[in-house]
Amino acid sequence: MATSPSANPSSVEPTSKGNKTILVAEHAGFCHGVKRAVENTLKLGDESDKKVYVIGKLIHNQQVIDQMGEKEIVTVSSLDEVPAGSICVVRTHGAPPEIVSQAEAKGVDVSDATCPDVRLVQNKAIQLAEEGYTVVVVGKEDHPEIVGITAHAGEVNGARIITINHPDDIKARLQGLPTRRIGVVSQTTQMEETFFQMVKELSKVAKELKVFNTICPATYFRQNAAAELASKVDFMVVIGGKMSSNTTHLADLCKTEGTQAIHVETYKELEGCQGLMDAKVVGVTAGASTPDWIIEEVIDYLKSL
Repeated sequence: MATSPSANPSSVEPTSKGNKTILVAEHAGFCHGVKRAVENTLKLGDESDKKVYVIGKLIHNQQVIDQMGEKEIVTVSSLDEVPAGSICVVRTHGAPPEIVSQAEAKGVDVSDATCPDVRLVQNKAIQLAEEGYTVVVVGKEDHPEIVGITAHAGEVNGARIITINHPDDIKARLQGLPTRRIGVVSQTTQMEETFFQMVKELSKVAKELKVFNTICPATYFRQNAAAELASKVDFMVVIGGKMSSNTTHLADLCKTEGTQAIHVETYKELEGCQGLMDAKVVGVTAGASTPDWIIEEVIDYLKSL
């Protein structure tokens, strides 16, 4: 895992003008799965004599995607845009299995950058489906990670799999499905509180409940570090892509601590932020798809205030 500079939340990093104290969360920035995917894809672009394409954003960080574009690694929306004789990278969130088989049939080489933690969820969902459970995936139905998980488990003969993102939706989403035996997995970036609340409510429905807590360790560590830091500062700066679920959850978590927080992709979005200007102690955290250089730019900006 890559972390940002001065990553110990107990350390004090005063600005050059001495106006603010800046504290950085213990866990922030690239997780191991994202780091692996970005490094391997960039290496592929540098070393392969074939054109490299990624179906969907490799990670939810537009600045990294732009960097890849500068290296002629092309992000596309579907396999139809990937020509034969090229390389197709499966994004960190994973992909439905038919994408790989269709690519290979088309004469496209496949490089799988699926995060190992996401692969674990896919395998646990498949296991539950094979064991005959009605599979509940806790997460956002249209998120690419969830699309991949449900597609993999859906290949099991007779599989029953549903996505639920809020306890209030349990009754409606399970209508018409067998509920005696329910198996549960989670989107890797889900908030722990939401996941455990879902499990509690599902336990009232099922006679037998089998649960795999598949929230990835990086998400757990970032959420706990962000909450701890938010309780010590006047204002939180949360850095990461606006489409990044794990970063959005970090911002929401900071706010539940009663601390003002702003979710930004780059330091430019901090300009003119009155809450930041008024704060004496500022906390900084970042989602798992945020590179060090963006975190460093934000910290440099904060030092200039």
